[in-house]
Amino acid sequence: MTDIAYAHIYISEDGSYSRGPVQIPVGEVDESKYYLTPTYKFEQCLVKGCHKRLRIVHTIEFSNGGADIQILRVAVYEEQWVGPANIEEPSDVELDVKPFSQRKRIRPSELAGPWKVFEVSATPIYGDELAIADESNVGPPYVYLCMETLKKRSLPENPAYFGEEEMLDMQDVTILWLPGGVTAYVDVNSDGTLCIGVGWYSDEGINLVMEREYETDGKLREVRYKTEVKRRWSDPLPT
Repeated sequence: MTDIAYAHIYISEDGSYSRGPVQIPVGEVDESKYYLTPTYKFEQCLVKGCHKRLRIVHTIEFSNGGADIQILRVAVYEEQWVGPANIEEPSDVELDVKPFSQRKRIRPSELAGPWKVFEVSATPIYGDELAIADESNVGPPYVYLCMETLKKRSLPENPAYFGEEEMLDMQDVTILWLPGGVTAYVDVNSDGTLCIGVGWYSDEGINLVMEREYETDGKLREVRYKTEVKRRWSDPLPT
């Protein structure tokens, strides 16, 4: 089986990044390799206040030539920088040692309404052949684009529930609501593109989002990093 190149894309000056395969194998199924099930990790990192960051890792299995997608695991890591490692004196920074599972979950209503969105996107530029995975994990070159938009989220009429995790169809995306204001979703759009996204909401009305999107041929289409600010002023939204 050919090695798959992984790309580590730093998309913000604060250190936020997205890491995952440049291309997912899709197409015809080789029945002689029925025992092989391609499984990949997609790691998204969001940074808050330069000293605290959240890493969310999706482990996803692609079977039947990519036609069947199964989420095997979603891991969440919160890390905080407290000082240089070579300083032995204890830091005065108070750490939040409350178990992650006991932290507050964001309510769907908190994401509803108007938002001002600052977005940075990275689009890969492919050559004739994709680079095979190497130690650099650089991948293809990228074109970056910045934009500022206004958007409004609305709640659906009939929310759905799955076990203990609340799942809600918001803008045609099934969202997994996790403790600590974390959201995660894996969605296949109507045009067949695969989107793997994560969000991190804070009580200040700021929602950080990282999305990784793949084309129907399995190639990475785009990586998007968004800072969404809750719109609290009374000016009407453009129609």
